[in-house]
Amino acid sequence: MQVRFLNLDWSEDRRITFLNVNRHLTNPVRVAATDGSAYSRQDLRDVHVLANEMPGYTDGAIGCALSHLGEWELASKTNSVLTLAEDDAILHHQFEPLAEAVLASLPADWDITQWGWNFDSILAFDLLPGVSPCVGVFDQASLRANTAAFQNLPLRPTTYRLQRSLGTLCQSVSPRGAAKLLKHCLPIRPMDAFYPILNRILPNTGIDSMMNELYPRINAYVCLPPLAITRNEHAHSTVQKSIPAEHAEVPAMSR
Repeated sequence: MQVRFLNLDWSEDRRITFLNVNRHLTNPVRVAATDGSAYSRQDLRDVHVLANEMPGYTDGAIGCALSHLGEWELASKTNSVLTLAEDDAILHHQFEPLAEAVLASLPADWDITQWGWNFDSILAFDLLPGVSPCVGVFDQASLRANTAAFQNLPLRPTTYRLQRSLGTLCQSVSPRGAAKLLKHCLPIRPMDAFYPILNRILPNTGIDSMMNELYPRINAYVCLPPLAITRNEHAHSTVQKSIPAEHAEVPAMSR
């Protein structure tokens, strides 16, 4: 298994941190993340990436969406399973063999498997398929204090059908799943999704919102316990805030 990680060209500190924290990975590949500030909203509307101005998306959220869309396009065109991580992902020391075993255990028609999620919100999954869903809540502060312990935990992961998860931390996508995600998420447009326990309908403010609306209708899975975590430090996020204009570059991306 090859882990690809998204990293902005100007964010060398995050690249170095990812490689140091995940030095156990066999051959991680850096993927130049898309800088959302490099495109005007009108340009993105003209090529049918955006349906409207999408004011709820920060430039960082636009960049995150374009980065994932580009990787899904690659998976679909090359007929390859891709495992993609954000550059703040902390992967378990046995991530590769455990993730490979999990994927091998899934039905042949799986679409996407989430290896981790943001701990500051819920995770909804089918604990008993056809009988009862389940919603998990987590302690992000405790997670942040115990990242090193997580990497060495003896884990026996299993999977459940995924309903809702926040963030795009780390996932494997099949070619079939990538095609479904591309079809659903283009153009980026207003849509709502209901989140249990939160008891709220939330608008589309990021690509993970659009993915959540699709999960119940495709073969989406989540790994429990997670094999990837994030400190999810909002102050250092490149998604929840706009990227400085001086760092803007127009990346190559097929249409």
